[in-house]
Amino acid sequence: MPATQALAHFLNKHLPTGCIGAVRPIHPDDERCLTESEARGLDRAVASVRRASGAGRDLARMLCGQLGVPVREIPRTAERYPLWPKGIVGSITHDREFAAAVVAPSDRLRGIGIDIEPAEPLQPGICNIVSPLGEMAAFSDIRFGDKALFSIKEAVFKTVYPRDGRFLDFHDVAVTRHTRTARTNYGRVVHWRVTTLPRVLAIAWCSEEEDASRSDPAR
Repeated sequence: MPATQALAHFLNKHLPTGCIGAVRPIHPDDERCLTESEARGLDRAVASVRRASGAGRDLARMLCGQLGVPVREIPRTAERYPLWPKGIVGSITHDREFAAAVVAPSDRLRGIGIDIEPAEPLQPGICNIVSPLGEMAAFSDIRFGDKALFSIKEAVFKTVYPRDGRFLDFHDVAVTRHTRTARTNYGRVVHWRVTTLPRVLAIAWCSEEEDASRSDPAR
């Protein structure tokens, strides 16, 4: 199965009901997909970054339209997160070759995140930064399990920061494999799913229903 098709199948299978995602290769002319507002702040970026950003924004705008919220552009906040239209939560990601995005109605999910990485091990010395040994051991039987754990935490960061506004280090997020959940150091519970082939691709989300059943520590 081609890589794009395999990754799209993963998203279709594992995203919560009502949420949609897409993935595609990055093309040489994708920087042309950026509007003037979206390109702001990327004037000093290398061409590959501008192309990846254009591909990601192209996907995100398409997905918003599919949810019935057409949007001309998705600029960045001061913290460089995508500024989604009212009624939408979402996330954009890219590696060297692929861009991906996910979106959801904001009345269904509190937040959603996605991260894509090459299917290869973490660089030496990074594992201790990402996770305690016990947490990493839970993923030791998965090919590129260390990168999978890294990617899960990146997706969790993207899920919670736009709503909670809290910066987190890797050790501020505890990932439990058998429940496929993660918990931040202030108590936010996030669901996740991950695949490691043909790329490492992780998605994460948290719901309004779960928040309604507990006090919100971010308030």
